[in-house]
Amino acid sequence: MKTKRKPADIPVQKNMCATCPWREGSPYEHLRSGLTRSALTEANRVCHSTGEESIAYPRGTGKPESVCRGARDVQLAMFHGAGFLEAATDEAWQKKLEEMRAQGFEI
Repeated sequence: MKTKRKPADIPVQKNMCATCPWREGSPYEHLRSGLTRSALTEANRVCHSTGEESIAYPRGTGKPESVCRGARDVQLAMFHGAGFLEAATDEAWQKKLEEMRAQGFEI
């Protein structure tokens, strides 16, 4: 049986994919507002060009699931601006996860 990873342990795309909703001119740019709201209030967004089936890839992508780079950049900017992260970087995000885990949060 396949072991499901915790959401915080899913790797993040190094760059935005070619059709990332946060990329200027993306055919999915019209989804940005709702996806931003979701990324900030619900959960990490999985990159639509990775993982199992999605609207963009109904038969799956053949690539391991990863967190959307565009969504993560939005999260980093917001959480840094709010003072939750010391910088808007992946390293600051990882440091905060480690701090929270050390305090007993199950992330």
